[in-house]
Amino acid sequence: MTPLDEVRSAWASLAPTLNAADESTLVELRSRFVGKKGEIPGLMRHLGSLPPEEKPAYGSAVQALRQEVEGTLDRLQVELRSRALAQRLESERLDLSLDGDGADAGTLHPLLALRDEILDLFTGMGFDVADAPEIDTEWFNFSALNVPDDHPARDMQDTFFLSREPGQEAVVLRTHTSNYQIHALRDRKPPFRLLHCGQVYRCDADATHAPMFCQVEGLVLDRGITFANLKATLFTMVRALYGPQAVLRFRPSFFPFTEPSAEMDVDCRSVGLDRDGWMEIGGCGMVHPKVLENGGLDASEFQGFAFGFGLDRMAMLRHGIKEIALLTNGDMRFLRQFRGLA
Repeated sequence: MTPLDEVRSAWASLAPTLNAADESTLVELRSRFVGKKGEIPGLMRHLGSLPPEEKPAYGSAVQALRQEVEGTLDRLQVELRSRALAQRLESERLDLSLDGDGADAGTLHPLLALRDEILDLFTGMGFDVADAPEIDTEWFNFSALNVPDDHPARDMQDTFFLSREPGQEAVVLRTHTSNYQIHALRDRKPPFRLLHCGQVYRCDADATHAPMFCQVEGLVLDRGITFANLKATLFTMVRALYGPQAVLRFRPSFFPFTEPSAEMDVDCRSVGLDRDGWMEIGGCGMVHPKVLENGGLDASEFQGFAFGFGLDRMAMLRHGIKEIALLTNGDMRFLRQFRGLA
């Protein structure tokens, strides 16, 4: 029997036991047969003693045996690991259908619950939900919205600049969701009704201001849109959220990207908040002709309105929260009060 026949026979004799082998046995067999000092590589030492006409056949036979051994060991290792994983998953099975007592049940964060309610309200009025980048260029965040170069909002103390290199377009964390207006005007053809909800960032912090907060912004564009359409939309939103007893007011204001512009306040007492006075929840107005032109539209043909409301402040009104930071500091004692929000 030749050395090749001896190795082939030794491998064949192991075949009945291979399916029951564990991983350590497979490692030993791999080392024995195909390792650097294994039996199959060792067969090549006999190649030099063979007649030239026998060498090709001998080399092919050794290579075929090597491929057979490696293929079998690889297959067995995959099967072994698959069985081990299946056994582990079975032993760690968790029946998620089991009923709990509700003591540790999760619930929606008040901001998420209010956001979902607002999205449902506006999609019911025919609005589509749009998206926009939180990191944007200074042009989309300011210039395209008719904000002058010397406007205080561009200062470092109000805006988080990510890059501001000479000769390059500055990149900022958006200071308002209004940046999506230009994206929408360029990407869509009117008429449309859009709603966007997302995070904005400003260098500001007190009882009713936060450096990061959520805004809900709407944009409606069509022919013949008036300020009356804007007021009707916002009255519908606020009274759907706070009840028909909510007392609202519009105050003339100024925003570079709308004209005329207004701010909308809610009487705190009218919505059950235990304090006197008004709370501003957002600004609104008719889209400025310059913004329409920067979006590539003819301002003499199309009109529209836009509004932006602070979701955090709206949640404060809804739940009687006095400090805006409570909504984002992760205090479980505070959040447990909102169990049951759907």
